[in-house]
Amino acid sequence: MPKVESRRPLRQAQRTTTTYTRNVQGKPVTLELIEVDPQKIKLDPTNPRIRFAMEQLSEPERNEDACSLVLIAQEETEALKVSIVRSGGVQEPIYVRHDGRVAEGNRRVVAMRMAQDENPKDKRFATLPAWRIPESTPEELIQDLLNEIHIGSVRGWAPYEKAMQIRALVRESDLLIHEVAERYRMTVAQVEQQIAAADIMEKEFLPIVDDPTDPNHRSKYSYFLEFEKNSKIRKVLQEEPELRAEFSQWVRDGLIDKGVQVRALPKILASPTAKKLLAKHGFRAAKAHLAKTDPLEHDLYSRVFELTEQLGELSLDEIEALKSSDDRQQTLRDLKDRINKVLSYTR
Repeated sequence: MPKVESRRPLRQAQRTTTTYTRNVQGKPVTLELIEVDPQKIKLDPTNPRIRFAMEQLSEPERNEDACSLVLIAQEETEALKVSIVRSGGVQEPIYVRHDGRVAEGNRRVVAMRMAQDENPKDKRFATLPAWRIPESTPEELIQDLLNEIHIGSVRGWAPYEKAMQIRALVRESDLLIHEVAERYRMTVAQVEQQIAAADIMEKEFLPIVDDPTDPNHRSKYSYFLEFEKNSKIRKVLQEEPELRAEFSQWVRDGLIDKGVQVRALPKILASPTAKKLLAKHGFRAAKAHLAKTDPLEHDLYSRVFELTEQLGELSLDEIEALKSSDDRQQTLRDLKDRINKVLSYTR
């Protein structure tokens, strides 16, 4: 937790200004806590939450109103507005640049504006807290700050938005893949998989859906990440490079409707009949066909197999969370005991 200190400006003895100095990639950035009117600050059209939608517009159309509309269309914004109203305002400060442009917290700003519109006379929604970034801070360092908040921590952007930012770090900055991995506690393979999954979404999936700007499509990112993580699928891609386009169509058409289903895809691809059933009737029909010949495809053992793979692919952050959670550790111990008990019946 950063050290927070108070100082009294010489000419404003009755006013206390709260500041703290945050270490961003080894460089100190002194932030000042202020109150801002959500109507007087500007949204950031390059924010990963809305960047893809904004890029579909012409340059003159990428304005404040367009940013607001894109964020309002996201159902999370309505839920955030409800939470703000219940809490009596925004509790967690946003980050703003010295000129009033939002660096972090675009959705909170829009949700606060919505709360103002519904409660115009309620002073609790007149302003919200913000950490003001000094004018002397280079934009590159501001981006490092945002990446620490959203990529290197549990809270932050949704998975697809994180992947887009990771891709930008590798392709649009001087950072190498292993540097990005080290900075944000990932492996090189995880960085490569995140970028590859973002590429499929952008090149194969979003161009074939009815409305590429629909925020619901972003939730499908986990499907494409599972696709890229699977070593058996990557082997199939060497012989069938068109599989990425096929997979995108299956996801679009709802034939694959859960990310975890992708883990069973190699077995389906190995069976011509199962693959045809998948393309025509969906995952469950293909799975039912495999279950006729493979006992591991029955529900119980299929779930056990999926859980085994998930445990083998825990990220560094998930392992750290496990270390600090007695409840999670106990859950795994209970699972181990149950498995050992079942296996004892076979001896």
